[in-house]
Amino acid sequence: MLYDANQSDVTGTVNMASPGAVADAICGILVRRHAEFDEVILRAGFIDIEDIFWGRYPGLLPCDTPYHDLRHSMSTALAMARMLDGHRALHGSDGSALGTDLATLGVLLALFHDVGFIRRLSEAGIAGACLIHEHEQRSVDFMRGYLAAGPYARYAELAELIHTTNFSRSADATLGGLSPEIVALGQMLGTSDLISQISGRFYLERCHHFLFQEFVAAGADRMVDDRGNTLILYPTPADLLRKTPGFYDHLVKPRLEGEFDHAYRYIAAHFEGDDPYVRGIQRNLDFLRDMIERNDFSRMQRKPVPLMPLPAA
Repeated sequence: MLYDANQSDVTGTVNMASPGAVADAICGILVRRHAEFDEVILRAGFIDIEDIFWGRYPGLLPCDTPYHDLRHSMSTALAMARMLDGHRALHGSDGSALGTDLATLGVLLALFHDVGFIRRLSEAGIAGACLIHEHEQRSVDFMRGYLAAGPYARYAELAELIHTTNFSRSADATLGGLSPEIVALGQMLGTSDLISQISGRFYLERCHHFLFQEFVAAGADRMVDDRGNTLILYPTPADLLRKTPGFYDHLVKPRLEGEFDHAYRYIAAHFEGDDPYVRGIQRNLDFLRDMIERNDFSRMQRKPVPLMPLPAA
């Protein structure tokens, strides 16, 4: 089926505007190395996450965060599935490979890792972006209950792995003392959240149009100094982009290569040596650094296409 190439994943092969297409792609990946994989649980998760973001899930309002949207959650899940496949390819014969249930759980955690941005019915008076500092714990709490009520109840406490996506918390604070296979699962989860974003075809545009909007709504574009003065960190979307290379170099890259132990290497194993995520990240950063050096953001002409209606300004 033909679809708008601007809606595709980093490989250009998966329609990220279609939850069904993403579910098909992930199920196809998992069944390759897990003969006993039962897609029913995962497809039920896709139905539920779509209902959650569209406001059809009991007790929850529709998603109003244009950056942390359903597309981002599905992109994270797809990257997670690819890493899990690569991990299995490298470790399938050495006894450290993850079993089918843990692989399925990992994809579910990736798919639901940002549900904490979704407002409850009692929170209609606030923007979902205002939950930025607590959304990880909210996601953990939701996922713990979600898993406990289903066939993966025995894994409910592993909802804590969602904290690997929390920059204010070290990976060791989440993974310390856990078994090697669970540590690997958590490292891949945290990695999938980062590489799926930064490699995206519209990453820079989504930061410019959507992430900046969320930061302003949450007050994350400013800080209060020791004297009580409010300092604006990102006066404009361009200022947010100017600080993005430093964010990658000083926060993201050390986390990927250190705390997450280069888990992204499993992407290349999945793609038999190729890594479209690393290439996408480098392409975006090269283009961004060139715009910054020239002080010319007019070259960023494309506008990201929202997956769901944007909230009223």
